Order: sequence, then C-alpha cells, then structure tokens
Amino acid sequence: MDERMNDLRSLAVLDPARGREPSAMEWTRSQAAVERMMTAGQPARLSRRRWLLAGAAAAVAGVVGAVVVPALIPGAAEEAVASWTAAPTSRTGDQVLPQARECAGNQVGGGATTADPADVLLAEQRGRATLLIMRKGDAVIECLAAGADQFASMGLTDATSKPPAPAPNGVTLETMSSLGSGRGMWSNIVGLAGPGVTGVEVRLDRGKVFQASVKAGWWAAWWPGAEGGEVDKLTVVVHTAAGTTTHRPSELP
Repeated sequence: MDERMNDLRSLAVLDPARGREPSAMEWTRSQAAVERMMTAGQPARLSRRRWLLAGAAAAVAGVVGAVVVPALIPGAAEEAVASWTAAPTSRTGDQVLPQARECAGNQVGGGATTADPADVLLAEQRGRATLLIMRKGDAVIECLAAGADQFASMGLTDATSKPPAPAPNGVTLETMSSLGSGRGMWSNIVGLAGPGVTGVEVRLDRGKVFQASVKAGWWAAWWPGAEGGEVDKLTVVVHTAAGTTTHRPSELP
C-alpha cells in the first residue's frame, strides 16, 4: 500500500468539518470558486505565519505556522468581503460566544475545547464577518467567521513561542497574509500593542485607510485585497498620547 495514503488518513482527523456534508448551494459555490482560481492561475499569497482554513484537512506543524489548504466552502469568505466595512464595531466576549466556541472547537492551538467570554481578548465586527483573538489553553488563536460559517483560523502563540513584548508606545507584527482570489481575496494583519497605544490604522498604498481594533494588548484588522501577502504595500499608523508614528511592515519587530 502507498504510504502516502496512510499520511492522508492521519491528516483527516485534523479536519474541523469532518463528517459534515455541505449543502447543494455550498457545493455550487465551492465549484465556482475552484473554477475561478484555476482560470486566474493566482496562488495564495502568504507571509510570516500561515492560515488554516476551516472545512478542509491540513498538516499542522505545532500551533503556530499552520499550512494553508483550499477552502471547502469559499462562499463565507466572499460574503465577508462583500459586506466589509472600514470601521470595525467592537464586540464583547458575551456577544461573540457562539463564534468563540466554534473557534475553540477546532484543532488549531491544540485539541478541541470550549470557551468562555473571558477567553476572548479582542473581537470586532465588519459587516457579516467577526474577527476573534482568544485564549485557548496556553495558546492564543485567531479566527474569522461570516455569520455561522468559520472560514479561517490560526495559532498566534503557544507555550513555547511567546513573542517579545512591544515598546510601551509601539506595536509588533505577529502575522500578515492574504488568501483567495477574485471577489473572495482578503488580507489580514495582527500584532501586539504597547499600553500607550491608543489606536492603529492601516493605510494601503492604493489609497484606502481603515481602522484596526486595539484591545488587551493586541491589534488586528482584515480587509479585501492582496496587500497582506505582498512586501510593504501598506503603512501601519500608530497613535499614542505622544503623537503618531508610521511604519512599513518590514520595519516592525
């Protein structure tokens, strides 16, 4: 027997959607997205740490640095992109508890667990999409969901990979990436924020400016577009009581 088949069977247990049968509409959207990607011929752009998409099996090298795999149900990402807003609405742990429990229930950051409101460190809403940064045991993970459909999740830190603290009035860059194609392409950026940081904005070279969320020592944002997977196609604007500083991603620790 081909040993690769055994590897595939082992990887199957990592699939957070294992055993779930997509609806007819979801299969249609998935097929259309695959056809668009084949036509476009554009691979996913990634930098620093990698995303693990919900709804497909992947090999995960520890908590941080998950391998990207094709999305089984790309419609959730497309709906999120279509409803995106430049200004996020802050959410509490109680308000996003269903999404937090869905996030905790996947294999990113360790085995499936449950979640309480206090586990949510940062939560924001942009249109239909909810972005979460939350504790999961010794790990900190991030998830993106559109309504009830979680379409991306990744590990940010674990017990063996604690990032250095940022300067009091500074920020770090922990992850930045882009994924998808056509109408479903999106990017994200996440980092740590010092206690003196009062706000963070992202300024794309193509002119768009939008707010990031800042809470509990983290800052995060996501947006439609490819800049997250490209080198220095955006500027991070950091606001503090002492003034404003600007940074290219490559300049951030």
